[in-house]
Amino acid sequence: MTPEDEEFNRVEMESRIKQEYIRNMKPHTVPFMSISMDDYLRLTEELAVANMLIRELGDRLAKLEKPWVGLTDEDDIDWEGGNLRDLVKAIEAKLKEKNT
Repeated sequence: MTPEDEEFNRVEMESRIKQEYIRNMKPHTVPFMSISMDDYLRLTEELAVANMLIRELGDRLAKLEKPWVGLTDEDDIDWEGGNLRDLVKAIEAKLKEKNT
């Protein structure tokens, strides 16, 4: 199970617990509500999903904002001589290693 799946399951469980709590409340203890209980529960569930999606989007954006790391004079390139194509592939592999 991926961390995203675990987070989704956690949010879904939180939502279910909150919904069950609200269902068990007596109507007179919720005077601020001007919508039906079913609408409130649906909105609560949608809000939980939206919160999870916002967190996931934030995580994805953080990965995109990672600064590019270039090569330095100290970097060792695994190239044993030969043709230019092999040198380019070795440089590409080193850059990929440093930026993932």
